[in-house]
Amino acid sequence: MLSPNTLSSRFREFSRANGLFGEKDTIVVAVSGGVDSMVLLDLFARERGLTLIAGHFNHGLRGQESDDDETFAGERARAYGITFRTGRGDTAGESKRRGVGIQEAARDLRYDFLSGLRKDAGARRIATAHHADDNAETILLHLFRGTGVQGMSGIPVIRDGIIRPLLFADREEIEEYARNEHIPFRTDSSNAKDGYTRNAVRHHVLPLLKELVSPSVVANINRSGDNFRTLAAYLQEETRKVLEACTVGRSAGGLRLSIPGLMERALFLRQHAILSAVEEISGERPGSERVAAVLALLENEPGTVVTVHGRTEAVRDRSEILIRHHTEPESFSISVEAGREYAIAGFRFSSALVAARGPSAGRDTEFADAERTGLEGLTLRSWREGDSFTPLGMSGRKKLSDFFVDERIPLEMKHRIPVLLTAGGEVVWVCGMRLDDRFKITPATRRVLKMEYRSPPDR
Repeated sequence: MLSPNTLSSRFREFSRANGLFGEKDTIVVAVSGGVDSMVLLDLFARERGLTLIAGHFNHGLRGQESDDDETFAGERARAYGITFRTGRGDTAGESKRRGVGIQEAARDLRYDFLSGLRKDAGARRIATAHHADDNAETILLHLFRGTGVQGMSGIPVIRDGIIRPLLFADREEIEEYARNEHIPFRTDSSNAKDGYTRNAVRHHVLPLLKELVSPSVVANINRSGDNFRTLAAYLQEETRKVLEACTVGRSAGGLRLSIPGLMERALFLRQHAILSAVEEISGERPGSERVAAVLALLENEPGTVVTVHGRTEAVRDRSEILIRHHTEPESFSISVEAGREYAIAGFRFSSALVAARGPSAGRDTEFADAERTGLEGLTLRSWREGDSFTPLGMSGRKKLSDFFVDERIPLEMKHRIPVLLTAGGEVVWVCGMRLDDRFKITPATRRVLKMEYRSPPDR
C-alpha cells in the first residue's frame, strides 16, 4: 500500500529536482474534477508558502454533467481554502469554426483560459495533472503516427510555464492515494468511450502490452521517453549550431541556407536544420513529408519552389535554399521624362539630358545615347518573365532571367530591380546593373541621356 507521505515526498522531490516551483510561488492548478487533478490539488495544498489558484474550464460538452463537474471542483478548492476561478467556452462551435477535432479545440480553449488566469494573477506556473500513463499513451500515439525524436520524448515536465508534477506517478498510484486519503472525485463519462483514439489506447493497447510484454510497460515507455528527451536536447543544440553555420542571410520574412553547408552535414542534421528553419519562419512545425520535399530541393534546379506550410515556401536558388513567406511581387510601370525624379517601390530614378558622358558614380549611374533611346515614351517598370536584352559588351541577346542567374541575384530581389524601356519596348538599362549594348555612347553620339538609380538599402 502506498502511504500518503510516500507520494507527497516523491511529489516534492520530483518538483525540486526539475525546478518546477519555489517556496513562495503563485501556481495556477488546473482542476477538472477527475481523480488526477483532485490528487494534484491535494498535494499542492500540503505545500507551505505557495499561493494557489484552482482553475476549471467548462467545455460545455456533457450538459448537466459538465456543470456538475464545475460545481464540484469549486467546492473542493474552497474546502482547501484555495481561490477558485472558472471559465466556459463553446468547444463544439470552436471545433467546427476552426475545422479541428473536439479534443484539440477543447485543449486550446482550456490552455487559453489557464494562461489568462496565470497572467491576471501574476502566477509563475500552470500545473496540470498529466501522469506516467498519460505520457506512455502520448509516446505510443506519436509512434503510431510516425513521429520524430521530439515526439518520442513524450509530455515535457516543464515547457512554456506549464509544469507536470505528477509525471513520476502512474494511474494506479494516484488512484490508491485518492482512496487512502478519501479524496472525492468525479468520473468523466466520455473517458469510458473508445471514440477518441487516446481512450482506445488507454483501454485496449496498454492493457494488452502489460499482459503480453511486461507489467512494467508504462515505466519502460516512460524511461525510453526520458532517453529520447535527452537525445532531443542534444539534437536541438547540434541543430542550432548547424543552422547558425549554414544561415547566410536573414530578414523578418525569411532566411537563406547554404546548400554546400547543409550537404556537409549528416542527413539527420540536415533534416532537423530544415525543420527548425521552417518552424522559425512559419511558426508551425512541419511534417516529415514537407521536410523531405525541402531536402529534395538540394538536388533540384534553381527556381524550384515547394510550399512547406500555409504561405511559407522554400525556394531553390543557385547555392542556397530560401525559406520565406510567399508574397506576390508588386509590379509597377510608369512613364518617365528626362529632367524629373521618380520615387517608387522603395527606389529613386531620375534622368537628364547632358552635353557629354560624365564620370560614373558606380553602377547606379549610367549614360546612354539619347537619340537611340528616344526621349518620348520611355517606361520604367518591374522585370517580367521573357524580358531580354543585349548586355553591354556582347552581341547576342540574353534573357534577363538568365542574366540574373549569372549575376547571382537572389530570387526575391530580381522582382525589385527596375528596367528602363524605349517606346518600342526595348530594354535600355537594367537599373543598377547593365546597359544594353545597342544604346551605348559612341563617337557618333550627339546627345547623352544620364540615368541615375538609387536602390533600396538592403540590395
